[in-house]
Amino acid sequence: MEMNLPLISPLSRKYYLYAGEAEEKIHHRAVDIRVCLEYVCDEIVFQFVSSEIQQKWKKYKLHNKIEAAKEFMNNTVVDGLLNAKGIGNKGAHDGEEGQYSSQDIVDSQEAIKQFSLEIFYSYFEKNDFGNPQDRTWIPTVFSTLPPIYRVTILHKYYSCYPSPFVIDKLSKAYLKSGKKSEGINFLNECLNMKQISSEQFAVLKYDLDLLEQSFDKLHIANDLEMAKDNFNRLLPAIEEEKRDVFVCLVSLVLNGKTA
Repeated sequence: MEMNLPLISPLSRKYYLYAGEAEEKIHHRAVDIRVCLEYVCDEIVFQFVSSEIQQKWKKYKLHNKIEAAKEFMNNTVVDGLLNAKGIGNKGAHDGEEGQYSSQDIVDSQEAIKQFSLEIFYSYFEKNDFGNPQDRTWIPTVFSTLPPIYRVTILHKYYSCYPSPFVIDKLSKAYLKSGKKSEGINFLNECLNMKQISSEQFAVLKYDLDLLEQSFDKLHIANDLEMAKDNFNRLLPAIEEEKRDVFVCLVSLVLNGKTA
């Protein structure tokens, strides 16, 4: 199980993949990066900016749309998208003669991938991931995604918010991504840092053993197509008034439209 695609809409992923076709002309690949960014902004960034910015959106150039993401995201990650946009501009305006390389295309793709992970982390940082007492769909909806993505996103969130609930979900994501030993090592680290008690450690480790025995009954997504099926099976259970921006984000990533 590999995290080889970004968590962006199917349409933007299409151009992301076009940009990765090494046999294609380099300026075509650079333009594909720019088209990918256009869709990322119009389909995802737009959902998270303020209503004031949304009202101005159609007048914004791509640079302004990317900059608007700094309203809710890590500036360094957003700057990576701005650099990628610059490579796209060189492809569009300078053709093959532009001052950029195949490595610049690869770096641009990586910037898009990092952005797609960061937007989930940013949402959790601002709105919380949830806890057993919350009546929220966020953890359940998040669990429809392939575990390898969940490990990366939750590990960053855990580093700032090491609650027992997050520790539980992260250890299970390790297991579901085929990394049980890493999950147990993670629980041991949490125990040593006194983030969980010995009793909690025992319960969480037992849960991993029990969950492993039920793998054949679980719909664990190995890729985004399977994740799409998982999400669409879950969606009818979520009342429309509870389909918040997070549900819309996951729907955009998997279905290409809001829920």
